Formats: sequence, structure tokens, C-alpha cells
Amino acid sequence: MKESSLLDIYESFRKGMDAFFTLPAIPKTLKPKRSSISSRIASALRPYFPASISIDTDLLGADILVWDETGPLLALFWSSSYLAKKRKLKAISFHEKEKTPLTLACSLFPERSHFLVYRIENGFIDYLHIDKNTFSEEVLRRCTIDEGRRNPDQLLLPLRAKKKRITP
Repeated sequence: MKESSLLDIYESFRKGMDAFFTLPAIPKTLKPKRSSISSRIASALRPYFPASISIDTDLLGADILVWDETGPLLALFWSSSYLAKKRKLKAISFHEKEKTPLTLACSLFPERSHFLVYRIENGFIDYLHIDKNTFSEEVLRRCTIDEGRRNPDQLLLPLRAKKKRITP
């Protein structure tokens, strides 16, 4: 995929995720393991990359790694809910250590109509909401990788504070 650009890799990711979200949901009663969800995502991505590209799960610390003979092309980290600080920092470290052209960390939000993508490339982190039905993107924020490392907090969203219960 030498001749392919970051744009091609990202577009293949988008098409694969579109396919993933059209798969039937696994019932909560089955309590799927993390590795089975990673396998479903990898299987959905497979048709959108050339046959010469390999897609593996749990490789080099990434949940999903898309690679060829030259090395990693795309590293994907995911969570069902918001990414923990530790997980976000792991994605940033992976990106810098492995020199991956594109690293993505996703919050899948099974119950919502959108998912959140942290796109790490070219020295920046873009925070994107992607609608699961239309796949339209909304850029929420952009910062440098250094800024993302210094301040690894999640996006500041207007979430209601939980009330503490006072026990007598």
C-alpha cells in the first residue's frame, strides 16, 4: 500500500466501520469478550484493504493492526465507552514508537447514534464525532500530540454531575 495515502487508509477504515455498525449487535446477555469484538471489527475492515495488507488483532499492543511488508499502516484502539486517559496515552505512545502513519482510538458507544474517533497523525490529534447512519463527521477539537499528552483529559462535554448519596 506504498502508493496509498493516509486519506485512502482512513477511507478504508470509515467503510469498514460502516460495515461493522451494520452487523447485528451481539446481545448483552452473551457478554462478548474484547477479543471477539476486535475480530468483528477486523473482519469488517478486511474487504476495504488490498489483499497484500494484513489485518491482525492484539498485535504489538494495538487492538487491531493493519500492516504490510513496510510496517504498520493503521493502529486501532477501541473502547465501548469513553477512552480512559491511560488508553489514550497508550495510543499516542504506540503512534510515536511504531511510527504508524495513522493511529485511531475509538469510543464505539453502542447505544448512541454516533461514535468518537481520536485521529492521531502528522503531529496532531483530531477529535471527531461520526454519525453511525450517515457517516458524516464533526470535528470537535484539534490539538498537538504534545498538548494531548500534557493534558490527556477527555473532551469537556456538558455532562451532569452525579449526586452523592448521603447515608445516615
